[in-house]
Amino acid sequence: MISLFTFVILFIPVLLLPSQIENSILQLVVTALGIIGLFGILFYFSYGRLNVTFENDTLHFEWQKKLLFDYAKIPDIELNEIKCLVIDQGQILRKIITDKVEITLGNNRPNNILKSDSQSFINFLSKEIQDKEIIDSWDIWVKKGILKWALRINTMILIVVVGILGFFAATKGIEKIPPASFFMLIFLLPQMILYQKQMKNKIKN
Repeated sequence: MISLFTFVILFIPVLLLPSQIENSILQLVVTALGIIGLFGILFYFSYGRLNVTFENDTLHFEWQKKLLFDYAKIPDIELNEIKCLVIDQGQILRKIITDKVEITLGNNRPNNILKSDSQSFINFLSKEIQDKEIIDSWDIWVKKGILKWALRINTMILIVVVGILGFFAATKGIEKIPPASFFMLIFLLPQMILYQKQMKNKIKN
């Protein structure tokens, strides 16, 4: 939440500041540094190393300490307490849900170094709770009845963004598109298109 709030607060200045610089090279440098800084903040606050141990049929969680803003402590849970796992794309463990608590574990794909550890943990849990429910994040949205609305909103945003970009490029020229907007579209637009495809597939199924 802190990373998202900080990103939103700094996003507008990063977009506007380069437009006040006349030198095109300096404008590009400032834009690149601003974007790198924003994503660096997102990475710092959203990435963490979680150590998990299993003893006496109980899972123990401990976040690796960070310089600032440590993650909240995760309570120990017994395997027989688990009702549901939320796993995206078969390799991103989002949540462990019990009768007492809903534990959110991660929002990002595991990096290549720790990917085997993450997948081993998912395989272990899936094997140990075969009689329990395993869903993905879109299933939660379906249960809440908001997936179709999310798809409509995402579709509208895509149409508006692509329309504005196309109109701007046609009337002003591609070279006139602010560098910050161009770089943001490179990162955000593909992700929105991916979400669009995933939501459509979930609704069809």
